[in-house]
Amino acid sequence: MNPKRRGIKEDFACFNLRSGFTLIEIILVVAIMTIILTISAPFLSRFYAQNTLEVSSNKVVSTLRKAQSYAMSNKDNSVWGVCKSGSSIRLFRGTCSTPDYFEDFDLSKVSVTGLTELSFTGASGKRGEPSSSATITITNDIGTTSVGINNTGGIDIN
Repeated sequence: MNPKRRGIKEDFACFNLRSGFTLIEIILVVAIMTIILTISAPFLSRFYAQNTLEVSSNKVVSTLRKAQSYAMSNKDNSVWGVCKSGSSIRLFRGTCSTPDYFEDFDLSKVSVTGLTELSFTGASGKRGEPSSSATITITNDIGTTSVGINNTGGIDIN
C-alpha cells in the first residue's frame, strides 16, 4: 500500500467541524425578519393603496380616451361611450344597458362616482365631443382623484 495514500475517513476528517446553523442563529434571523416586516407593513399598505388609486384613475382616463378615439374614427359607424356598470367601468358601443359590444374594467377596490352614461359621437364635423360634461371622482382610503371631461372633449385630472 502507498504510504502517502490516506483512507476515506482521513479525507473527510476536516469536514467534521461544526457545520450548519444553531437554533439560536435561526431564531435570531427569524426575529430580525419579523421586526423588518412589522416596520415596513404600514408603508407597503400605503404604497398599495396609492398605486390602486393611480391605476384606477389611469384606467378611467384611458377608457374615456378610447371611447372618444373610436367615435372620432367612426369605428363601426357607431356611437361609443363609457358608463359605470356595478363596480366596473364599461366601454360600450351602442348603449350601456344593451351594448352591441362592451369591455368591462374592474374598479372594485375604489369608489367611482359622477359617471352614469357618457357617449361620444363621431358624426362629420365632430371632434369626439361627449354627450355632456362630467366630473368623475375616484376614491379609496388614501385619497381622491377627480377626472373632468368638458363639453369639447378635453380631459383634466386633479
